[in-house]
Amino acid sequence: MKHIKVRILATIWVSIFLLFVPFYIILNLTLPVHFEKEAKAALTYEMEYMSSMQKQESEDAPALDYVGIFFSGDICFIDLTQDPAENSAADNSYGKYNVQSAEHDVLSYYDSQGLPFGQIRTLKTDNGYYIMVLYEDVFSWDGEKVPTIMYLNIQPIVQYTKRLNWLLDAIFLCVAAIMSVIGFRLGGQIEESQENQRRFFQNSSHELKTPLMAIQGYAEGIQTGVVDPIHSAEVIMQESDRLTRMVEEILYISKIDVHQLVLHIAVLDVRELLYDCLRSAEPIQNKKQCSVVTDFPDAPVRVRCDEDQLTRSFMNVLINGMRHCDKTVWLSCKADRHIITITIRDDGGGMDPQDLPHVFDRFYSGKKGNTGIGLALASDIIRLHKGSITAHNDKSGAVFEIRLPVAP
Repeated sequence: MKHIKVRILATIWVSIFLLFVPFYIILNLTLPVHFEKEAKAALTYEMEYMSSMQKQESEDAPALDYVGIFFSGDICFIDLTQDPAENSAADNSYGKYNVQSAEHDVLSYYDSQGLPFGQIRTLKTDNGYYIMVLYEDVFSWDGEKVPTIMYLNIQPIVQYTKRLNWLLDAIFLCVAAIMSVIGFRLGGQIEESQENQRRFFQNSSHELKTPLMAIQGYAEGIQTGVVDPIHSAEVIMQESDRLTRMVEEILYISKIDVHQLVLHIAVLDVRELLYDCLRSAEPIQNKKQCSVVTDFPDAPVRVRCDEDQLTRSFMNVLINGMRHCDKTVWLSCKADRHIITITIRDDGGGMDPQDLPHVFDRFYSGKKGNTGIGLALASDIIRLHKGSITAHNDKSGAVFEIRLPVAP
């Protein structure tokens, strides 16, 4: 799959956009409508209360207890019978009525459009968002009904909610930026994993071809009678064993990659595992005609491990040392209260400095040929045991250090 990072980023931005759209709708559409409804309800309640008071005076009916609702405390009144000079102390800068800006907007609408008694109207101007109604005020000093405009300006609260858009924009950008960084890194890891997988299968097929071609070549030689059958059979057996080991290692690495390798953990003496490796590696040691110098402590060194898997990792590193040594391999084990350190050192001259960072990479092709997957598998198994393995050169050759936690 190509362009994984781009696809992940696109998915993240679209998802975040769809997540924030409802909030934008609520802030910019739903809340203003809700506030307008609340304002109309407040004016309606006020008129109902006035009506109940009027009935109480004329019919001796019980009046409503005034409890008010949302916006009731913000209602403003304009007495249409009052002298304009008494409506406001402001300068006479608005023509017919000497009033403040909000009253000027309401009265301008009243003059131009008129207001039917008891019918709520809505007015939006540059200065306000007005909900208003014309009614007869029964609370005049002389007891007369006074035509009065009752109104609410909900623009401040509507503008406040719209200012929250800036906060929402900032949150949107922050979330998008953080998720983009995470998605970009995740996409990079996926692309790297897919590239490693592609190289793994490509290199696996290449490595498997080598013994298969040798087997096929010697088999054809036997068939045509151009090679010695006994020698050819030995080569075929050797290449078959090599092919079997490679297939097993590839299968083990595949299980590790998909987290299907089950470890059967037990507390064991790591010295015994190393002795088992030495016994198993004797054929290679005899063929190489090299010696192995050991340095183990007298006391047991306990480690929690899967015996087969950890032995396999030790074996791979030990055989690598035997194959590249000149005459000697040194194998040592020491432990403190927390860490076990196993060192495998050879006198083969060491690794090329350019190859050192890649010595545990699968099928890495160095200057001395492919390292295969033996060291890569050893590294993976050791990590599964919460340990680590490193490689470096010393005066005589390559040095591999394996560190594992001591069993409690």
